Amino acid sequence: MSPAQSHSLNETAIPVPENLFGQLAEAEPIDAIEIAKQLPLENRARLAAFCYARRHLNHLGLLIASTCDRMTLRRAMGTAGEVVFKQSRDVEKTLAAERGKNSAASKITLATAANVVPLNRI
Repeated sequence: MSPAQSHSLNETAIPVPENLFGQLAEAEPIDAIEIAKQLPLENRARLAAFCYARRHLNHLGLLIASTCDRMTLRRAMGTAGEVVFKQSRDVEKTLAAERGKNSAASKITLATAANVVPLNRI
């Protein structure tokens, strides 16, 4: 089995060579877009789907998706391609909205034992 095929059944293989993926992951956003533009359109869409599906690579997926058209993203991602297409048209706005959601969620706290009212037993 080649290294590109050495993934478990639960993992999706990276749709580009690992060295190219490494370059994309380490590149500045503008450089990542330029690197992605060198790939065939279908490969870009599959790579966008791969990255978008992983929380830590979500921003890279949106950047790559910004170089794809709606139909190609739909073929690569199904109906989710529509959402990704819309989000990728303004990546910074999408990421800012996501950060806003995360900061609002982080303000929610769980009750501590001091705040718990004991139940009376009968």
